[in-house]
Amino acid sequence: MDLEETHKEGESTKGKMTRAAAAKLVKKAFLEALKSNDSETLEELLSQKKIDVDTVFEVEDENLILASYKQGYWLPSYKLKISWATGLHIAVMYGHLESVLVLLNHKATINCRPNGKAAIHIACEMANVECLKILCNHGAKLNCFSMSGQAPLHFCTTRTSMPCA
Repeated sequence: MDLEETHKEGESTKGKMTRAAAAKLVKKAFLEALKSNDSETLEELLSQKKIDVDTVFEVEDENLILASYKQGYWLPSYKLKISWATGLHIAVMYGHLESVLVLLNHKATINCRPNGKAAIHIACEMANVECLKILCNHGAKLNCFSMSGQAPLHFCTTRTSMPCA
């Protein structure tokens, strides 16, 4: 994704982009690269230090995959439709192994819990054994507890997620 080709939002009257608008476009490009498993764009953005590898995003989370708390806990349901996640959480949620490796090679904080869950919790909940192996090989804590007090093993509750256990 070429950043110059995106949109012209945030331009000043002289046609130059403000720093905040440029950062917003880079963040958008990074998120799109995560969602589409565009590891080349991720590598380019991270290598050029255009964005922090541990940038936190607000992402739609209607299925509550990223949320540590579930409906009925301490947040009203309308607040549960959006979650905070790092790029690593998003790549694991989508099962994008190449993106996970790029992020980890750029020293993504593997046990970060911006919304109460670490990436290892997401891998177990998504029943993604390959992501789980990568995370474990890069030092993810197996006994890392979510904000609601659950270990990754607690998310291995379905027939498809049993291999993660």
